[in-house]
Amino acid sequence: MAQQHRRSFMALAAALPAAGAGLLPEIAAAQVPEHERPSLRKWVQTPASGIGDVTVGYEGRVWVAGRNGTIWYTDNGVSFTQVDASGFERVAAGPDGALWAVGFNGTLWVYRNGKWTDTGASGMGDVAVGPDGTVWLAGRNGTIWYYRNGNFTQVAASGFARVAVALDGTVFAVGFNGTLWRYYNGSWTRIWRAPSRLVDVAVSPCGTIWVTRKDDGSIYYSDTGRRFVKVPGSGFESIAVGLDDNVWAVGYNGTLWKYERPYRYV
Repeated sequence: MAQQHRRSFMALAAALPAAGAGLLPEIAAAQVPEHERPSLRKWVQTPASGIGDVTVGYEGRVWVAGRNGTIWYTDNGVSFTQVDASGFERVAAGPDGALWAVGFNGTLWVYRNGKWTDTGASGMGDVAVGPDGTVWLAGRNGTIWYYRNGNFTQVAASGFARVAVALDGTVFAVGFNGTLWRYYNGSWTRIWRAPSRLVDVAVSPCGTIWVTRKDDGSIYYSDTGRRFVKVPGSGFESIAVGLDDNVWAVGYNGTLWKYERPYRYV
């Protein structure tokens, strides 16, 4: 790796493609009172563009992977700082502040204390990190693995493309066929039975499951895994949820949005 460097967000705006006009018309048209009920939120667009994936650290820092393979972070959703990195497409933040990243070539790296380390893993497609630091991986061949104490272990699974971990350690995975499954106590259970296909999954600190749908990029959530509710907006692919329960989502066009909780309830 080259010497670590940092740049202002202006460099990101210049390096990555600009967002197009008329983005996410459903969001623009939605009129949702900000503080009417605790359940109501609002979409806020960040200035970022050219984004491919997003993750939220346990301390609240938001990390993104650019579609050009770069890695950036923000603590406020406005100014972004680039770290020395290239060739990455999927990211996940751990409870110790480390960032785990999957390269375009399927390799798995960890960024800790300003230094990148190659784990030696290959053929990976997605990554998530549990509250105990266990790293969960979806292989490009659909397999599921976890990495703990320097060892990779495969679990009984096949056909998965995306993976997420809840605070209680429950694993959720989206299949290549768009189905959603829960892995708990060594057993897989299908929990999304709608005919439409899913793309990504994330889990909030209270256990709410958030998913993005493939056909129109709409977002749904469920507190139980039995009934999913659609939220305003469409055109999303990647999704992440922070410990503050704010949802972050990447649009088809590479824009980054925050589905923000009200600051206060009335």
